[in-house]
Amino acid sequence: MDSQNIKVYLAISGALIVLFILVLIIPFTKKNPTQDKTTKSTNQLFPTSVETNPSPATANVTPVTIKAGFTGALEETIPQQIVDLASQKKDLKLKVPLNLSTFSIDFDYSTDKFVVALLDPKDQAKKEFESWRTANYPSLGSEQFLLK
Repeated sequence: MDSQNIKVYLAISGALIVLFILVLIIPFTKKNPTQDKTTKSTNQLFPTSVETNPSPATANVTPVTIKAGFTGALEETIPQQIVDLASQKKDLKLKVPLNLSTFSIDFDYSTDKFVVALLDPKDQAKKEFESWRTANYPSLGSEQFLLK
């Protein structure tokens, strides 16, 4: 490199360093002019009394409730037959898959019915299933079961 170029680079970098130092130092050396203008007062004034408007004297007011004659809700009693059907269906759902000697039962959620797979001989297995169903789950009709 030329010595002329090195001198130029050193002069420019020196000037930048001096400028950088001045930018950092000058803000710290200046006094804050707002501090001189304001004087701190040690005697701060506080209000000596607080005036409030007294609330008007009223007697104890109790709200009056009006009972509604009809709200739109109808409380129906559910027939015992439907209650039995729901409880027996829930009970059998908790027991499936159920495998017995002549048939097996599973539940198909897409059709909301029980699927009964009958083993051979089918007519004897069907009779045993019907007797088992009427003895254990009398509220569940044959429409709740799909025989295969």
